[in-house]
Formats: sequence, structure tokens, C-alpha cells
Amino acid sequence: MILNFIPMKVLVIYGSARKNGNTAQMLEAALSAFPKEAEIKKAYLGELKFSGCGPCRECKTTGYCTINDDIQSVLKDMIWAEIILFGSPSQFSDVSSELKMLMERTWWMKGQLRNKIGGYVITGRRYIESTMNTLHAFMLRHRMILGGSGALGYTFTEMGGLENDPLAIRDAFGTGQRLVEMYQIIYENKLNR
Repeated sequence: MILNFIPMKVLVIYGSARKNGNTAQMLEAALSAFPKEAEIKKAYLGELKFSGCGPCRECKTTGYCTINDDIQSVLKDMIWAEIILFGSPSQFSDVSSELKMLMERTWWMKGQLRNKIGGYVITGRRYIESTMNTLHAFMLRHRMILGGSGALGYTFTEMGGLENDPLAIRDAFGTGQRLVEMYQIIYENKLNR
């Protein structure tokens, strides 16, 4: 139990182009496990205008990405956050193109996501394992702490909903609970001041 609560900083990255689709439903279920005091920022990648990493490599000299587009605020929020929760549909056996472009744009962030707690939800019909692998690799390469096994939502049909997967919402909520638990373990000293 948290007695002296200092708000956790949470960034939720909605990697689907559909703002209210299956991925959003699962992310909202995960967020419902967070305490009301948590400071939560949401990034809807489908609403932003941005590109993937280009050939400039200016970040090698500047220490930050110099492409001036909508993703800059998300990159700043990733540095700000203590917990980053990713959501993506599985598209062609991988994360969405929007999320992949964001991942590319973090190339310059070497060390800046270290020890942040990362979690995820994934939706799709099948072949979700490769999407999981991409998210795991991203978090591990950035030296993030993987906060649990994530949540998978199977839609069973091309445009299906989650109604046929009774575990999807439950597991998404469990993912949120695990992220909160990891935060409490890691930041115990911060919480008990």
C-alpha cells in the first residue's frame, strides 16, 4: 500500500491509426489499473504528422533528433516518463508503421530511456509473436525494464472486435497492475518519503 503517494509519470503511446479501436480499448483497460493520482500523458500517433528516421544522421553531432515535426513532443514525453505503455495492432506480423517510425526516431536517445518501465498491449488476428519481439527488442535495446509479459488481444477476423477474446481486457488490466507493482518496487524510496 502506498501511504505517501508521489504521482508516477506515465506515457501511453497509442500506435494504432484507429483512435477508438481494439488497441485503444486494451490501453484504456490497462490504464484503469493505475491510481487516480498518476500523471498520465497520451500520444495518439495516428493523429500526428511525422516521418521515420532519415539519412541525415545530424543527431550524431547534435545529440538529439533535428527533424522538426509532430513527434518531437512524444520524444520529450518519453524522456519525462517513468512508465511507458505501448499499444499496437499487429500489422503484417509487426508493430504498426506509426509505432515503427517512432521507434526509428529514438535512435539518438541512447541511455535516456534506461531503467524506465515499459509495458505493452497488442491486438491482431494472428502472428502476434513477431510484434512482441519487436517491442521486447526496442525496450531491451534502450535498457528499459520490461514490466511483465504484456497483453495480447485476438480479434479473430479482419475487422473483428475483442468480444471473442474474453482474456484481452482482463490481461490488459493485469498489465496495468503489473506496471504499477513494478513502479512500487523500483521507486519504493521515492514513495515512502
